[in-house]
Amino acid sequence: MSGADSDRLIPARPSRLITNWFVRYVTRLFRRRFHSFRIASDGLQGFRDLESSKRPAIVLLNHSAWWDPLVGVVLARGENTRRPLLAPIDRKQLERFKFFRKLGFFGIDPEDPEALADMRDYVIDAFQADPRTWLWLTPQGRFTDVRAPVRIRPGAARIAAAIPDVDVISLAIEYVFWQDSKPEVLVRFARIETEQTSTSGWQRAMTDGMQANADALSRLVQTRDDDAFHTLIDSGTRSSFIYDIYLRIRGRHGEIKARRQPEEQAASE
Repeated sequence: MSGADSDRLIPARPSRLITNWFVRYVTRLFRRRFHSFRIASDGLQGFRDLESSKRPAIVLLNHSAWWDPLVGVVLARGENTRRPLLAPIDRKQLERFKFFRKLGFFGIDPEDPEALADMRDYVIDAFQADPRTWLWLTPQGRFTDVRAPVRIRPGAARIAAAIPDVDVISLAIEYVFWQDSKPEVLVRFARIETEQTSTSGWQRAMTDGMQANADALSRLVQTRDDDAFHTLIDSGTRSSFIYDIYLRIRGRHGEIKARRQPEEQAASE
């Protein structure tokens, strides 16, 4: 790809200034709409290693909600991350919202089978221009409940098969209510590897890896144990804004802890 608009692909036109402003805006949005944004502690070091890596990377997000791309933007362009971001979006939507080109989004027609080859070539060119680029994808291709078995389109596997030494990462996301009136954003990173670096090999590895990561996050979610997570964004309030102020004046906090089963309490002691 030459970088010019084509019949099948609209290239990104990233701007660091606009991206940094948008990340700050989205961070404030998460603080208003969610109680917290947390990453599973058992995948935190892997995420930090990925932030500083100089190898090309593909991050695979499960796709259950409207918020997923914004979760990706915050994680991909956090204050410790300076890797160039690429992410595909339906070209019809990008034609309507051209602003997203400034964030690293490029447009394709997901229903056009020939567009996949254009996307692969475009991403390979971007990786060659800057090996620290990472590509964020929702390979399920549509909104899918987190409890449904993972099934993905082959585009991500075809790209990975064409790029030696690429890092492939699964990002599982859930939006859940715990003890607060606002929901939590809970995510978990896990590396995906395969010895069979063909398209079919990557397809199996990606499907199995995303499923295993989704299952691992689900188990953590069910524990309702916030100690299993590292907080990235916190709303700063608990249960009720007014009640929280009252408790702060009294030197207390308003966070409600879940009652633990006796066997869970014994296991932690």
